[in-house]
Amino acid sequence: MFFRQSTIVVFVIVISLQSAAAKEPYIPKSDDLVLEKLPKSLISDELTTLRRQLSDSPKDMNLAVKVAGRYLSMGSLESDPRFFGYARAALKPWWEQDDPPAKVLRLRAKLREKEHRYDDALVDLRRLLAKEPQNAQAWIEVSNILRVQGKYEEAWQAYETLSRFGGEVPNALCRIPLQAATGKAQEADEALKNILPKIESSFPSVVPWVHTMQSKVAYALGRIDETERFFKEGLASNPEDKYIIRDYADFLLDQDRGDDAFSLTQDHVNDNGVLLRAAIAAKRVGKNELAQEWSSLLARRFEEIRLRGGEPHGRFESRFELEVNNDSKRALSVALANWEKQKEPRDTRNVLEAALEAEDPEAASEIIAFLRKHGTQSVMLDNLLQKVESR
Repeated sequence: MFFRQSTIVVFVIVISLQSAAAKEPYIPKSDDLVLEKLPKSLISDELTTLRRQLSDSPKDMNLAVKVAGRYLSMGSLESDPRFFGYARAALKPWWEQDDPPAKVLRLRAKLREKEHRYDDALVDLRRLLAKEPQNAQAWIEVSNILRVQGKYEEAWQAYETLSRFGGEVPNALCRIPLQAATGKAQEADEALKNILPKIESSFPSVVPWVHTMQSKVAYALGRIDETERFFKEGLASNPEDKYIIRDYADFLLDQDRGDDAFSLTQDHVNDNGVLLRAAIAAKRVGKNELAQEWSSLLARRFEEIRLRGGEPHGRFESRFELEVNNDSKRALSVALANWEKQKEPRDTRNVLEAALEAEDPEAASEIIAFLRKHGTQSVMLDNLLQKVESR
């Protein structure tokens, strides 16, 4: 069911309060504490109209796809998984079909990816590619998911297929993250510099992604000043980009700049990933009351996700257990389970750091072998590897 404008805000707040109350009431210690900032996009006139139309015609596929697409974009922009649930509801008449129309497959694949159901997302993408074999975006997403899973050989195969018809920019968007992950960070760095002017002129919406990749690659190569410059350029191009804020906060925390990390994150705690960094920063700079408030809020958000039948992002939860709750054994268990699903640098780092704190270096043996096999380049990971292997 889709709700009118005035009802949606109430609905969201009620669900949050009911979920939090499932264990015990949560009473903020300060009237100034911001628990939630509901995005203005939630009640946009256009979406309100579309919801009403879909409520009247729930089996209008084109309308459902439009509504689901809007919610998917909003969820990605706001880093709010509730919107992904709304998108799925819009697609309900086709959701359980084995082979729905291509438009639905594309959105279902993306929503399953957002849920970290990577294998299911790949099934949908391959069905989509059977219908549209030269869908460049689908090939990029196939390669990206395989890369996240650490299946680099298969990811390169997807790129090779795309490279036959994709064009310069799609090919670069697919290739660069793979280069960065497989011991070719310097090549990725050069490719980013070369492709940026074309992206700025022809694909401006992709510019924040380029700056984010530049910062990741520069940091992996140990270029601290460049890393911060790229983060600042990324924020300048999109000040509300939660992914940039998360990564920049991590960088600042690594540089022992807790005050700067706190300032960066404090106004964006509606996003769980940013809230995690804010809690860590507050704890490090001695803002203990606020650190506790935010830690409790994040724990309740994790519980809400479980009450909705999902699982908290293992990357966030493992770090929460390690750096906020100081429970290294629990952190290691969560980090290892998460690493089985996805193997990006932060996932790997979480395992290594938890293994060190738990004094269980043997638990990281598979991760170490993986890094050695693929020649992963990262100054930070190299330092952690040396510490783990010396234990």
